[in-house]
Amino acid sequence: MNRPLFIHSNSSFLERILSESQAQALATTSMLQALQWVSNPEVQLSAIFLNPSDMSFSALRFLELLSSQRPAIPVFLIEASLASQVENQKKVLELTHTQGVFKGDEPFAALMESLKTNIDSPDTVRTKIPDHVQKTGYSAVPIGDFFTGSLYLYNIFIQNKQGYMNLFGQNGSPIDATLIAKAMQDQTYLYIKEEELSSVREGLRNARTLILESSEFPISWKTAETMVSAKNILNEMKQAGVNDQMIDYAQTMLGDLFKLVSKIEHDAGSLHKIIDQAKQCDRSVFCASYSMLICKHLKFEKTATLEILGLASILQDISLFKTQFGDLTGMQSHQLTSEQLILYQQHPALSADLIASHTDIPQVTLQVVRQHHERKDKTGFPSRVGGNQLHPMAEILSLINSYYDITLNFSDDAAIIQELQRSVFPHYSPEVIAAFKSVLGNILKDKIHSSKVL
Repeated sequence: MNRPLFIHSNSSFLERILSESQAQALATTSMLQALQWVSNPEVQLSAIFLNPSDMSFSALRFLELLSSQRPAIPVFLIEASLASQVENQKKVLELTHTQGVFKGDEPFAALMESLKTNIDSPDTVRTKIPDHVQKTGYSAVPIGDFFTGSLYLYNIFIQNKQGYMNLFGQNGSPIDATLIAKAMQDQTYLYIKEEELSSVREGLRNARTLILESSEFPISWKTAETMVSAKNILNEMKQAGVNDQMIDYAQTMLGDLFKLVSKIEHDAGSLHKIIDQAKQCDRSVFCASYSMLICKHLKFEKTATLEILGLASILQDISLFKTQFGDLTGMQSHQLTSEQLILYQQHPALSADLIASHTDIPQVTLQVVRQHHERKDKTGFPSRVGGNQLHPMAEILSLINSYYDITLNFSDDAAIIQELQRSVFPHYSPEVIAAFKSVLGNILKDKIHSSKVL
């Protein structure tokens, strides 16, 4: 059975869709879950309705992967901020190769009307495409995938009895379901030239740059892009250590992140989301996001914040990616053996030394990396630096690292605050604690406001 797939961060919206579709639709708040369905050859899809505000994965990268997995499945966007702006809607349709934009309050039946469905079409079982049907220069697509679209998005070819490819449908022409049903009597697959698919993927990669640079696109698109870029940076660092190119890329990525944090602070209903999603993305991204919000509250100079604290946040745990014990970046101190703990307590200095050996990073950034677990009262590690010797940005980063560890062990906001007051706040300066409380308070207020809106 062909089923529509809905990807939306609003669980109430998804519950309504499931109810109205009588549980026939697939629905998820995560693009990562959606990708699992898309990549499963046995899952039959009629269309994909996508909202790009799930920052666990970028909508543009999702569409890029989709062009490899299900190029014939029609894709529609559910994005209220675009549906009300005709010019932006046209740009999005052109850049992302989607077929329509909806506001999100339409009933399920109305959304299904956007599909050209052939009720009498055979309900074939979708399976993995066997190697023997693949043709050099072409990508094979199950013929049943074309039933629900309205237009061919590519030039579509069919293989004749002699094994040659003949044009079956021209890019932009209407899909004739009757013709497809007739072709299914003899054929199981239609074909798209791989160069066309490659061109679409390249266009989507270019679209990422345009969207990040434009002030006209929704903040959620940009945030997702920045978060994914940050995670990719860290994964690449795991493999290769640090080099000048990585530093340049990290600085560019942090520039985007800093702009996002500055803008999101003034967007109601968004502040707590970027923090929550940053936490899901990576400790370093969480620390960068939260630390820069505190620096903004303290009115630190923006460029210095980005170049010193932002970069230090991203690179702070680089020495833990490759150790004699394996990757320790996801481990908390209480989970380590005695031998691992000795290494862990030295990782701030080891990270700074590793970075310094690969690039001419500013000494002040190296200082913050070395001190990112030190505390004002000299109870931190590895050198028990404190007082005036502790860099203010290092103190902020240390506090956020402590806060991050607490959020891993407590889920209730009240319990988190109680633990902060008991085990964290006594070790830091009143100025930093006051700034942290102010930022945390704004985030919790935003969270409460958003829950009431939903």
